[in-house]
Amino acid sequence: MEALKTRTDVLSTDDLAAAFPASGHPDVALRLRAFEVLHHHYQCYLGDPQEILEPPELNLDPRIRAIERSWIRWEDDQVDLSRIPTSASFDGWFRDVADAHVQRGFCDYLRDEATAAQLAVFILAEELVDGRFDDLVAMVQVGVQGQAKLTIAHNYWDEMGHGQLAGMHTRMFAESATRMRRVLAEAGLSLPDLLNTEVYENACLLLLYGIHRRYTLRALGAMGVLEQSASPRFAAMVDGCLRVGMPEEVVEYQRLHIDVDAGHGEVWLDEVLVPMAARSEAHAHEIALGVLTRVRVATAYYEAVWSCMRGLGR
Repeated sequence: MEALKTRTDVLSTDDLAAAFPASGHPDVALRLRAFEVLHHHYQCYLGDPQEILEPPELNLDPRIRAIERSWIRWEDDQVDLSRIPTSASFDGWFRDVADAHVQRGFCDYLRDEATAAQLAVFILAEELVDGRFDDLVAMVQVGVQGQAKLTIAHNYWDEMGHGQLAGMHTRMFAESATRMRRVLAEAGLSLPDLLNTEVYENACLLLLYGIHRRYTLRALGAMGVLEQSASPRFAAMVDGCLRVGMPEEVVEYQRLHIDVDAGHGEVWLDEVLVPMAARSEAHAHEIALGVLTRVRVATAYYEAVWSCMRGLGR
């Protein structure tokens, strides 16, 4: 991957204050630029060592740390602390939050209305997260002990296709994404022109949480609510893709995750999140911050992508 270019990617203190303001509306252009820089950095950091001989070192680039700190402060300010559960109420609270996060209207649109090109836009936007999900699962298990570690390991083994190369989830997704790029090309569309601030922010959040061990509890919460709420969207994607005539093999990844994510979400809650939240109110607070921030960021992402999809027309 191309190295970050200091000359073009520097954001000043004033730029960051505008992108992540203490009050008022963020500067969208500067915010997009900040997330593009972060995403490129994370992609290089997590890149294939066969392709990247000198990946960036963690926490040594002051530009990256400045963006991360400004963004985290801004995100924390968006959280309504009255919504944070106690340790005792965490289980029921999490289930309610995840159920409300299903995005039923968007699922209806995917299933019943979206064209092939519109579906391709969404699936390719998802690539920024799904294409790295196995690495995220691997990172959040570091230091975890006991049953929680086994649960995360089981999730990772699923991501690895139970040892079968053809069944690796990221590989399956890449094959689906290749077909979707052809669909966009046939429609005369280019994905980079369709990516917006919310798409990059959604991808960067899980990468930030997963890479930095300081945010492991938040990562576990964010990944848990993602898994718990994802199955209806995968089902809608499968139905929508088959409705517009895409072959079954194109949606093999999405079909697999209808049941897999539902199972992962339940076990992740019961064997990872609830026991960790029970350790202390501080643990519950930190996990809940990850959940609520993921919900806010992902909701904005779904709304932005949906608006982009509708803008393509039929």
